[in-house]
Amino acid sequence: MPEVSVVIPAFNAGGFINRTINSVLAQTYNDYEVIVVDDGSTDNTAEAVKSYGTKVRYIYQPNAGDGPARNTGINAAKGKWIAFLDHDDEWLPEKLEKQIKILKENPDLKWCSCSYYKQSYQKKIVFGDQTKLKSWLNKKDYFENYFKALNSNQCTFITSTVVVEKKVFEIAGFYESRWSRCADLDMQWRIAYVFPKIGFCAEPLARVYMEKQDAVSNKLRLESKKGTDIQNMLLRHIELAKKYPPNDDFVLYAKKTARDALVSAIFNGHKEHAREFIKKLDVLFAPYWKPLTYCLTVAPKMNSAALKFGAYIYYKLGLEKDISRRWIP
Repeated sequence: MPEVSVVIPAFNAGGFINRTINSVLAQTYNDYEVIVVDDGSTDNTAEAVKSYGTKVRYIYQPNAGDGPARNTGINAAKGKWIAFLDHDDEWLPEKLEKQIKILKENPDLKWCSCSYYKQSYQKKIVFGDQTKLKSWLNKKDYFENYFKALNSNQCTFITSTVVVEKKVFEIAGFYESRWSRCADLDMQWRIAYVFPKIGFCAEPLARVYMEKQDAVSNKLRLESKKGTDIQNMLLRHIELAKKYPPNDDFVLYAKKTARDALVSAIFNGHKEHAREFIKKLDVLFAPYWKPLTYCLTVAPKMNSAALKFGAYIYYKLGLEKDISRRWIP
């Protein structure tokens, strides 16, 4: 039986699934299986995956989304650990070896993540300040609290970097299809309530490609700017978190997530969604946010255009260090 099951959900990934699979097959750690769940692709994804023969297990399912596809992979997995990888990302060769080492040296850990590169064409950056991150870890291979780590703004735990013990899903539950764009965040939060301690390798061990977006993903990404999914998820988790010991770090990160979603709705000119957001989640905002939101949405199209123009100038002056899909043609 393999120790690690690599689960790759794929939808119309024929143009880059080979790069993704090849990065797994190039790992210095070799006790793994590769499972690609084809989520109803209509291109040559199946042909590309099947060309690997017995090196890769291919499973087809009607289109249901990334979350249900990951659930299919989890249920089919034979390994103790589940390592997730999105169909357009890739791992560096030592990714699995270094993460499994951390997990074995810290038997109480149930999951692990790592730093990563964000890449768009020739531009590549590391998420977070590596010097600050290593200092904050203080020579440890883990964070004591998932939410506290996120509040540091020096790291994030994207799905393509996460390795989780399979048994964890029996406790925290599986991915839910109700979320079109935040199923991974919902899943991580549910895990973090029960297992707040998370292993982490400060060295970037994955590449997340920003330029690749199929039509379906792009539509969902633009739709998510309204904030409806995040709003519903936050409302759910405010209640869900009450079942666990008080966690001030969760509250702080929930507030940050809410602010980011609200600003995105205003930036994109979604007047009604922004106002509904601040109304339903007022518990997460300081009092001044409500009148500010109403002021900024009196003329939503004009304000949105002004904000986008300012952001574009900031980008063209080279002041924006992050890689954003807003500026990718």
